[in-house]
Amino acid sequence: MRRFLVTIFALFGVLTASAIQPRLVVNIVVGGMKSSDLDRYAVNFSNDGFLLLKSGGVVFTECYTDFVPSSSEMALATIATGALPSMHGISSTRWYDRTSGNTPIELCKTPKGAPTTEHFMSPTLAETLAAAESGVRTVTLAHNVNSAMVLAGKSGECYWIDDIGNWATSNCYSAALPEWITKYNESCINRSYIMGTWFGKLARSKYLNSHVTDIEIYDIYSKAKSLFARKATDKWVTELKSTPVGNDALFNFATKMVDDMAADEQKTGCKMLNICLDTPRIIAEKYGPDSVEYEDMLYYLDESIAKFLSHISSKYSSKGEYLVILTSDHGNGNHNFEQSNARESFNTRQAAVILNAFLSAQYGQGSWVLSLEKGAIYLNRDLIYAKRLSIATIQNEAATFAMQFRGVANAATATAMLGGAMSSSTSRLMQNSFYPRRSGDILYCLQPNYYELTDGNISISGSPYNYDRHIPLIFYGGGIKARVIDRKISSSSIAVTTAYLLDITRPDCADGELIYELRNR
Repeated sequence: MRRFLVTIFALFGVLTASAIQPRLVVNIVVGGMKSSDLDRYAVNFSNDGFLLLKSGGVVFTECYTDFVPSSSEMALATIATGALPSMHGISSTRWYDRTSGNTPIELCKTPKGAPTTEHFMSPTLAETLAAAESGVRTVTLAHNVNSAMVLAGKSGECYWIDDIGNWATSNCYSAALPEWITKYNESCINRSYIMGTWFGKLARSKYLNSHVTDIEIYDIYSKAKSLFARKATDKWVTELKSTPVGNDALFNFATKMVDDMAADEQKTGCKMLNICLDTPRIIAEKYGPDSVEYEDMLYYLDESIAKFLSHISSKYSSKGEYLVILTSDHGNGNHNFEQSNARESFNTRQAAVILNAFLSAQYGQGSWVLSLEKGAIYLNRDLIYAKRLSIATIQNEAATFAMQFRGVANAATATAMLGGAMSSSTSRLMQNSFYPRRSGDILYCLQPNYYELTDGNISISGSPYNYDRHIPLIFYGGGIKARVIDRKISSSSIAVTTAYLLDITRPDCADGELIYELRNR
């Protein structure tokens, strides 16, 4: 009997320990990182960064974004809210207000260019956590303002690197920066990361990619050589965000933030730190996912993550007291671009001119097309109404014509998406990103290995193909047993499952599936 009671109490102790809620949740979003990157470049990773998360956490090998076309902001909103764009409403970074003369609206900006949260409609996980518990502190960091604000939502602390290289916030979140951040900016730490020559971390023979644009690599790497030869430049903020040191700058600030959060005796509840790394996505879009620059950035990032994880572990007595989630907003192009010579561009400006000429020939001269970008076509509804034409008819004409453009794989009208469930898989993905009040009159997607010609970038995501939709996802710590899960899940499950692990209700608009394998940790 005594042995039975001992066993029962021991089992109760195990169950109680597994139910302990994490004191800190860190959500790391690596912009533009494909799931396959974790395996492809593993040979050159250390054991303390990405590989530590893989070996010690729950690895989801089949996590995908479930909408198209996509932008980083759309994907981040899904991660933050647990809802698809058709529900959370962030279906584009720019849309047209149908009620005020086709005025373009920017997601995180007022008409005067100031940051705003007025266009956010669905509460984020950070907002939900803050509302569920007293003494909670939520902080969001990113290189870019849109990324930070979308992940944070309408409340909490939110910081990003502004145009002059300082950490900044908005009165949407706080009237002034904390004193320690002001001093941090005054010390010009971010500027200390500026670079001249980008030296490769490895010897030339160690790289898996071969396409090189700006990086300087050598046959034999010398550790005595400094990573970057510093030099003054007027464009240092742009250079900071488009080179590996951008990740270093953000993680250095994140380390200081972890210290500040740990020392905050007024906030005794669970604390959440969201980190969005925009630099990886910027480098992938500038140089291509098959470039040595992108590969080299990952190796430096691996080192930064290793130092950051070590710092977190030094603040807590056990791995069960903190939970680290690693994921990405979306992938970014095919690794085989260079070898196959398959990369093709789709010129959105040229397509808009041609489409407008077609509609003018059919219905009379006019500015029929307001915009054609990021997988959406906005038509001039004021002109359509003025000519007493059918919106559905013009949409169908424009969509049918757009399908003739070289590189366009599919196009669906707003009328069709409002009419009911779409049958094909690609159309379903487009419908998942369709929000009637903001989405274009027509959504389109491109053929494999095509990209929109945008701001000189050579690669940009947004396609329905796996190289753009398949993203990494790892849950590490928080009392969760390490294992690999091969079941297909959606990125909308991240916020839902994290809320479950924190024992709070899911965000109000979240419709993602709970990852049931983590119910018992």
